[in-house]
Amino acid sequence: MKRAEHQPEQVDIAIYAGVFVKTWSVRDAGTWLPQHAHEHPHLTLVMRGTVRAWRGEEMLGDYRAPGVVQIPANTPHNFLTLTPDVALACIHNADHIEGAEPAVSQQAGLELED
Repeated sequence: MKRAEHQPEQVDIAIYAGVFVKTWSVRDAGTWLPQHAHEHPHLTLVMRGTVRAWRGEEMLGDYRAPGVVQIPANTPHNFLTLTPDVALACIHNADHIEGAEPAVSQQAGLELED
């Protein structure tokens, strides 16, 4: 699989009222976002655009903004942007923060060509 010309960009991180939020901007359609698994469940909010989502090997379907994807604890998840100019927010309980971000239990990745 070929690497997207424009990689996803982390836009912001905020912690407020017990909620941790990390936002991402993805410029191009057809961009894969390899994710990882966290020790605790969380939500991914599709704020703009449309993505296809997977939990582990299970394709969950397409999510158009505004849409919410539920990610159980210890479950790898991936997204494919179906439209350009996608914005996502990963939302966690701030009580599960270890250091600067929520604890990761497993890395997931993609093998991409340059």
